[in-house]
Amino acid sequence: MALLVAGQTPGSAAPREPGSGSVAGEVPVATKAVVGIPQDQLDQLRAKAKDGKQATRPEQPQAAGRQPSDKPEPVTTVPLAESARQARVSAAQHAVDTGTAAAAPIGNRPDAALLDACFKGSSNGEFGRIHNRFTHCVRASMEVEYWSVNQQGVPIRKEGVTKATLEIFTQGDDTQRRVRSFARVQRDSVDYDWGWFDNLFVAPNVPLSIMNQCAQGSDVCFANDGAATMPWIVWDNSDFWFHWDVYNREESGAARDKVSYNHWYFEYFTDFPPYKTLQRGRTEARQLRCDSATYFNFGSTRYPKACVFSEVTSRLTYHLDSDHRSVALHIFGAQTRPNETYPLLVPPGTPAPRDKRIPGEFQPTNPNAPSLHRITSVLQPGETKANEEHKQGACYKEGPYAAEYLDTGLPVRPNPPAEQCDEYPFASTLEGAANPFWDFSVRAVPQRDNSVAGGLLITHYVQDRVLAWDQDLAEVANDRFYVEIR
Repeated sequence: MALLVAGQTPGSAAPREPGSGSVAGEVPVATKAVVGIPQDQLDQLRAKAKDGKQATRPEQPQAAGRQPSDKPEPVTTVPLAESARQARVSAAQHAVDTGTAAAAPIGNRPDAALLDACFKGSSNGEFGRIHNRFTHCVRASMEVEYWSVNQQGVPIRKEGVTKATLEIFTQGDDTQRRVRSFARVQRDSVDYDWGWFDNLFVAPNVPLSIMNQCAQGSDVCFANDGAATMPWIVWDNSDFWFHWDVYNREESGAARDKVSYNHWYFEYFTDFPPYKTLQRGRTEARQLRCDSATYFNFGSTRYPKACVFSEVTSRLTYHLDSDHRSVALHIFGAQTRPNETYPLLVPPGTPAPRDKRIPGEFQPTNPNAPSLHRITSVLQPGETKANEEHKQGACYKEGPYAAEYLDTGLPVRPNPPAEQCDEYPFASTLEGAANPFWDFSVRAVPQRDNSVAGGLLITHYVQDRVLAWDQDLAEVANDRFYVEIR
């Protein structure tokens, strides 16, 4: 059973001090902590240990309460477009095999199956693993140097170093603009390097505080609850998960869906007398994208607000060995052999003026690969109607664009009801058949394959929280996704 600080109950962190703000300073990268202790008080601790008065752990430390970061200047909020660009670059640099999955219910303990799946997947060191857009996990290294200091608080001599691994598991919410982060020290990961006596009797009894922080100002985001504090020896022998919530303020959002970015990270320190933190340790900051889009739902269940991990490339995966095989084959051909697809650029026998250009192929390490952007019949009725009309012209030589595709569309019409006309890019994308800057492909496929693939696309939009195109946002700030064929 974990030893809790005064005033705590199991499953909670120490209460935050009223009026304490969110973090100041630049978005942090991983750092080690540095802690000072007056030499005379360190000598007293060692003397007590020799007398057997402190052989297990010190008196229970008092609650730290909410403590703001020690950084001197508030974060300058990064413009929305630049935040989105940074997310794209980070996703390309840390490409992992992530997949689409719905947001899991958030409780006071991590979901055991999701926790296991995330930590067993491939990761990227201190970046960790974005298991899907709603789940992140990381094992982050911690290092704390302990120094004896003079009466002015100036470090004199390094007394020792304590290292450990911090386990962090974070879930995004699809009903609120928040994420919940769970943290604990990995069991048996603590290592002391103070000298044999201190390793046994002093270092394990030093208290350690861990706390979640939001990097931007309180006008953008804020975190709840204060530091969780226990002696190193208790952290090292406990499986208990503490948790914190980071909230994003809707009023900080931009455009139709109130899109806003912020960062979160963990700090660790030792600020209980006689110890005084000289520099807090920090994990690398991870980025969130939060929104208040009103068009996400499965049936009657709605998901009006959410925060997702933005440093991952959203992609829909279709499989060649599946119940939607014909659609997968069609998209694979459109992405890899576009010149062999219908509609042709020019009638048969006429030299093609150029190669066809069809976007949306998943290229994990290319942040600028041509992508797809979602549209809806409610938000973009003109674009979706035009996509449908161009598809009808290319497939059936019907509708207002029939003449345009008379000699270039499908040579044989799909045969309903067994067959349907499948188009790529999808009719629900800005890059669909009517887009003047991109080409498209149509093909007759079995009705069942088309129905299954269409259902997977709709599910992907909801489970990956793919926002619809917004003309009031810069292109880079609009959400995007790709299609991968396996």
